[in-house]
Amino acid sequence: MSEPSSPLLLVADDEIHTTVMLERIFEREGFRVKSVNDGLAALEAAQRLSPDLILLDIQMPGMNGFDVLRSLRDSGRTNTIPTILITAKARQPEDVAHGLNLGADDYIHKPFDPRELVARVQSKIRAHQLEDALQRRTQELEALLRVGEQLNQHLEVQDLLSLVTYLALDLLPGSVAAIYQVDDSGTLVDYYAQAKYEAIIDERLGDADWVKRVWQQLGHSLMWPGKEPPMIEGYSSGMIVPLQHGANILGMLMLLSTDIRFDENHLRLFREIGRQTSLSLRNAQLYEIQADYAQHLEDMVAARTAELKSAQQLLIRAEKLAAIGHLAASIAHEINNPLQPILINLEDMMEDIRDKAPIDIRALQTIQESVERIRRIVSQLLEYTGKRNAAVSGLQRLDIGRVLEGIIQLNRKLFEKEGITIISQLSPLPLIYGSKDQLEQVFMNMMLNAQAAMERGGKLYVRSWLDRDNIVIEFADTGHGIAPEQIDKIFDPFFSTKPTGTGLGLFVSYGIIQGHHGTIQVQSEVGVGTTFTIHLPVQSDSSQ
Repeated sequence: MSEPSSPLLLVADDEIHTTVMLERIFEREGFRVKSVNDGLAALEAAQRLSPDLILLDIQMPGMNGFDVLRSLRDSGRTNTIPTILITAKARQPEDVAHGLNLGADDYIHKPFDPRELVARVQSKIRAHQLEDALQRRTQELEALLRVGEQLNQHLEVQDLLSLVTYLALDLLPGSVAAIYQVDDSGTLVDYYAQAKYEAIIDERLGDADWVKRVWQQLGHSLMWPGKEPPMIEGYSSGMIVPLQHGANILGMLMLLSTDIRFDENHLRLFREIGRQTSLSLRNAQLYEIQADYAQHLEDMVAARTAELKSAQQLLIRAEKLAAIGHLAASIAHEINNPLQPILINLEDMMEDIRDKAPIDIRALQTIQESVERIRRIVSQLLEYTGKRNAAVSGLQRLDIGRVLEGIIQLNRKLFEKEGITIISQLSPLPLIYGSKDQLEQVFMNMMLNAQAAMERGGKLYVRSWLDRDNIVIEFADTGHGIAPEQIDKIFDPFFSTKPTGTGLGLFVSYGIIQGHHGTIQVQSEVGVGTTFTIHLPVQSDSSQ
């Protein structure tokens, strides 16, 4: 796999010395830089190059920066490219507001500090990349959920083969899709090919010997992007994944393109389609076997009992596909939690910039920490959904008071904007052994759940104290409370009292506290509030 290229920066400024200076600054930082000197050239370069970020001067001949920005945001090809306006003259508040309302991501006055400019550019690019990755993964998960739902509605093998090729062409930018079914000896028994639009189905796709040679030529690779000469004549790129159930090869799925260069994102989605196809194909095969059993039951019942048991287990597994889709949505929900402090700090930084105040380095560090937390949350959520009571990893000696203070400080601005007062009463506590990342995740869930329960403002009490050999942590809010008939279900996976909740946060928190040999309890009264109480044992060493 090729290494990712350095970010591409488009500089649009009619002052030649300014563009030269910016080129040197950003090339020194590892950027690729393209410069233009008027508004029309900036529009053309943005359409053609799709840069990672645009530095746009306002005063330019022919077409000023505001008009360029308006055109960028009106185009589907360029409307998401991060753009920073740079100006020496349009410094009035109404100018700044006009630029931001048109869709600018930042507004900088000349002269500027090169270090500040580089930091802002890097921050905007990272935020944009994170948003793109999250959106792409969400779309993939939604697509896979749709694939699972549609595949499970078909139990006829022929119907399934045609549906899989249709879905592959619908979800991925290929020209021709083909699916192959083999028997236990590896002999091709059936195939189906489908083309998109005006593409022609190659006759070679139905040649078993040709398909076998292609498979052997690939070796351990599943994708061949842009090889010269092409691996398959007439197709610039392609992907092949095996259809496998356990140790048994059921066939393979192929996608070919005449013009698109497939990448790792395409391959990841294609492999997931292949996995779900394998399960559905095996279900369809077993369904046909069961139908045949019904016709010859008296002769076959003794010899096929084991096969029927296997079919029953596989059908039960298929019923869990809907839960997989729900889990995917839950993972996306959990990622949104640390996005809140990123948004708040970015808004505050923009206000500081407008007020010509110095950049808050701590705010930048908080943004970086929150982005890192997103990465960790994804890993931890995937672990806990499959292994709820897994042993806690990354143990270290922790000051719970400091961990709580950090989470409170991280959320204080968000709570203030919602009209919620945080009252902390933290007593000095002994150190414990635990996972800082996992406990931060629990405390973050507690605070955000409390915030969601107080739409019209209120108070959140965060207390901690020592009770014999246990540290007690309490989160008490004055929100709307939880109904008695729901209180026993709130730690169950996928159960939520919020209309937009996914029901994973408390389930994961419960597992984390259990992994620390602790307990988490809840008391609530409708219209009065809810209190979560966590007990964590004080341990002399990590082995206890």
